[in-house]
Amino acid sequence: MRLSLINQTLEPINVFLNPEKHKVKISVKKITADKKVYRKGVERYKAILESGKDLPTIVVVKHPEKDLYTVLDGHHRFWALKEMKVNKIKCAVIQDPLGILFNLTKDGYLQPTVELTQHFVVPLKRFEEQLNEFKERSFNSFTNS
Repeated sequence: MRLSLINQTLEPINVFLNPEKHKVKISVKKITADKKVYRKGVERYKAILESGKDLPTIVVVKHPEKDLYTVLDGHHRFWALKEMKVNKIKCAVIQDPLGILFNLTKDGYLQPTVELTQHFVVPLKRFEEQLNEFKERSFNSFTNS
């Protein structure tokens, strides 16, 4: 009983941290997402899709009673996929038996503002990419020496 309760408590965290292990395809018509997104982020993901690459799995929260979902993580990816007319999206589903997380997410309480995305998240991701490139170049120059 206790182990089951612990597993139920940790499952949403596991889905959020490992979405690729929990992915299923869901019709875009069944998914809602906050519209407060950084437009350049959506365009960047559309460019990735146009180049033929795939996007990471989106994390959604399931409505407690209906076959509806709302985006918890991946708003920019969702809007890019929707604008590119993708019918089914790879999603990792977090179950929400009480509907609290679903409603907080649907109403935008867990979505960062456009300003936060533009001035903090985007530069942070850019820094992470540059750091990874530096590490790769450093490793390659070390192994080629």
